[in-house]
Amino acid sequence: IGIITTFYFQTQLAPSSVVNWVYEIPMASPDIAANSFSHIQSFALNATVIDDRTGFGVTPSPSSFHISGTYHGDEATFRSKIAPEFLRTLPTPASSKIQTLSWLDSLEDMWGRPLPQPLSGYNEHDNFYAKSILIPESAPLSPSALIRYFTYIATNGSTTPSWFSELNLLGGPASRINNPAYPSAYSARDSLWVLQHYGIVPSSANGETKPTIDFVNGLNDALGMGYGGYPNYVDPELSASEAHAVYYSQGVYERLVRIKKVVDPQGLFWNPQAVGVCERRVDRKGE
Repeated sequence: IGIITTFYFQTQLAPSSVVNWVYEIPMASPDIAANSFSHIQSFALNATVIDDRTGFGVTPSPSSFHISGTYHGDEATFRSKIAPEFLRTLPTPASSKIQTLSWLDSLEDMWGRPLPQPLSGYNEHDNFYAKSILIPESAPLSPSALIRYFTYIATNGSTTPSWFSELNLLGGPASRINNPAYPSAYSARDSLWVLQHYGIVPSSANGETKPTIDFVNGLNDALGMGYGGYPNYVDPELSASEAHAVYYSQGVYERLVRIKKVVDPQGLFWNPQAVGVCERRVDRKGE
């Protein structure tokens, strides 16, 4: 049995302060939602307004957008330059909050609960199904895809007990995420958005998961565009070979397999979609 005894981290100096911002914006129809997101997408690509200090995500519901983000700059600049362009053409927010916080307070504000967690007795979990999809910066979300997507949410979202969708910004001007300077196991260094679709199976379902899975798959299918997925939003319905194709480029996956054979030749660290699972099956057949 292998046991990890030490983790090594390359840390960065925490910022002295962070601007946290939140807008709740009503969306009266799928058309308004699609037009609003098209503007948000144009904003995300506008180098005259934002840079690598701005990050945000959009959580849509059948009737509104919850938009939250951070700005690693001063609050006066955010209020005078960034916020007006972001809100331009959008429906009037039902509520908003802009505040300057310390780094740790910023994290707690975004999570909505205290950061310290108990060392024993932790029992938080969901019975859920999740999928993801990546939208490349070279082919942003189209108007027709947005209409399909928000129509699906407006039509089906109110009758599905518990779910959420997040459209989080990865790319944009000077994106640190899309900087390919350092090799890593993450392949998608050309993405504009990552979408996470997450459905919770209610306790009243008595273990019946199909309605939740069908709804989450419908969110992905409604877009009809994009590629791949984010490996930290694991889709357990994928086979190992499907997962490898979705989560990694061929070059990155081949490099990971070579590393796996050196550091874990017996396949001790395993999961159903683990790197090297398919190759190990082939090797065993030849034994």
